[in-house]
Amino acid sequence: MKLAAFLKTLPGWVVLLLWAIAVGLPLYALVVSCFKSTAEIYADPLGLPARWGPDNFITAWTALNLGRGLINSLVVTVCAVVATVLVSAMAAYPLSRYDLKWGPWMLLLFLAGIMLPIRLASVELFNLVKAFGLIDSLFGLILVYIAIRIPFAVFIFANFMRTLPRELEEAARIDGAGEVRILFQVILPMVWPAAAIVAIFTAIAVWNDFFFPLIFIFSDENKTIPLTIASFIGQFRTDWGSIFASLAISLAPVLAMYLLMARQIREGIGTTGAVK
Repeated sequence: MKLAAFLKTLPGWVVLLLWAIAVGLPLYALVVSCFKSTAEIYADPLGLPARWGPDNFITAWTALNLGRGLINSLVVTVCAVVATVLVSAMAAYPLSRYDLKWGPWMLLLFLAGIMLPIRLASVELFNLVKAFGLIDSLFGLILVYIAIRIPFAVFIFANFMRTLPRELEEAARIDGAGEVRILFQVILPMVWPAAAIVAIFTAIAVWNDFFFPLIFIFSDENKTIPLTIASFIGQFRTDWGSIFASLAISLAPVLAMYLLMARQIREGIGTTGAVK
């Protein structure tokens, strides 16, 4: 019986093992490459470094000016996340809690915003940002990211808010609360897992994005961390050890954010917004 049960679960364990290898091997290569020279990386990509030292991190921080890139990325990411969460929650609240005739059609438009690839409209988007005089500015880049992430965020918030009992807001209205107070003091605390999901997915997408900063940012002082790292790749020579070190530095903030919100994300995915 035990052998039969083991054989039944064996394919699942094999898939999990292969997935763990596929995820863990690049991370291992990244970590060991942070401490190796370019020659060592080419000679033995997965081997351990001959000497463990912070030389690549020091070179990456000083030569690449990662500090400015990190600050720019942090400003863009934080502003985009906060604005996306607030605007999407305010948009999803009436669509999910009121019986609006045009509500389903509006949600369908938001769903279309998720399915249609925004990069197909890059030329029109560039002309629009240029018309507002926001080219080569962090504010213009933030507005672009907010517009891109709102459809996904509204879809998540609306699905979570639909599961809440209407007695919550009815009781709040009896106590004299207005709609704004109901949203921010009653509804949002109940859908905190949804806010965590929106925040972490938005943060990862914005922090790692290379495409839109490449289009809208031209000056060195406004470059985000992906553009800053890409500028270190030379035509004739590339210091791959320093690039791997800079990638590890850029990975740290997103990893810290995920660790802080991991519990809320698990709750949100596990309960699909249901109230415990």
